[in-house]
Amino acid sequence: MKKVALFIAVAGVVSLAACTKCKVCTKESSPEVRLCEKDYDSSSEYGLAVDATEAAGYTCKESI
Repeated sequence: MKKVALFIAVAGVVSLAACTKCKVCTKESSPEVRLCEKDYDSSSEYGLAVDATEAAGYTCKESI
């Protein structure tokens, strides 16, 4: 029973890590920029970073 509980706990942590929001932003003749929500202190800060990148002429799309 303990092995089953451990497996469920590990699977839960792995699935949460896989749900990290990231965007890949591209602009012609510029390097690709990858923005991930986990790299910011809040979702608002992440959103501001995406907005600023798009304002700089990049096109951002959800990363798979």
